[in-house]
Amino acid sequence: MHGGDNTVGDWPLVELAERQEGLLRHGQLNDLGLSDDAIFARLSSGRLHRKRRGVYALGHRLQRPRGEWIAAVWAVPGSVLSHQSAAAFHGWTDSPAHVQHVTTIRHATSREGLCVHRVNALFSADIEHHGLLAVTTPARTLIDLAEVLPWGQLRAITDRIRHLDVSAVRAAQGRAPKKRGSPNVGRLLGQLETHTKSEFERRYLRFCRRHGVPLPDAVNTGTAGFLVDCRYDRQRAIVELDGRRPPRSADRAVHSVTCTE
Repeated sequence: MHGGDNTVGDWPLVELAERQEGLLRHGQLNDLGLSDDAIFARLSSGRLHRKRRGVYALGHRLQRPRGEWIAAVWAVPGSVLSHQSAAAFHGWTDSPAHVQHVTTIRHATSREGLCVHRVNALFSADIEHHGLLAVTTPARTLIDLAEVLPWGQLRAITDRIRHLDVSAVRAAQGRAPKKRGSPNVGRLLGQLETHTKSEFERRYLRFCRRHGVPLPDAVNTGTAGFLVDCRYDRQRAIVELDGRRPPRSADRAVHSVTCTE
């Protein structure tokens, strides 16, 4: 667009930007009456600042995380916030300031500060809408992270998730069965619930997720000749949930704790 009223004042822009985390899209500026030449003039004078392709901040470059996420999604039409950026949105990690992650079914390429993940299908059940921001659900975010993170990092993130719906993760995995991270997702789900033998054990795992307690590395597994309820490898600890007498081991570096209802 090269026509339009180039004398448009700032107030309409301010009103719109206030509702959009300080951000404005190129098409919105055109709709408000600014020509492309007028937009360029405001960029040159510092009244607008380019955040992403076709996305501008009004008056300043600084942006809160939510604004950075919205700008990333707007820069790739039809995309949703995903992977590490979605994990940060859900409160599991800190978002790297230099890069944001989005997923789309359309053809798009990554660029500086923006990593674009292209998939063949992305179902509405795997997307949440929070105002201006579309983001992958916690379950889908975990599926995506399993594709790009090594097992140790994936497990560490999962340990920090207070409310993890295992059935939702299974359903999300079913909608994306061919992702490279599927083996780690299966391993994770197996450790979360498959090997529990009692409701008390399942309650303990839910307690860990709810309160940020690390999940055990193995449940109902053989250790030092004994069948133990929960084993923590890094801490070299065993947690027994059902019995009052902990198992004994010749390895004195292994400690055990008994938990009863």
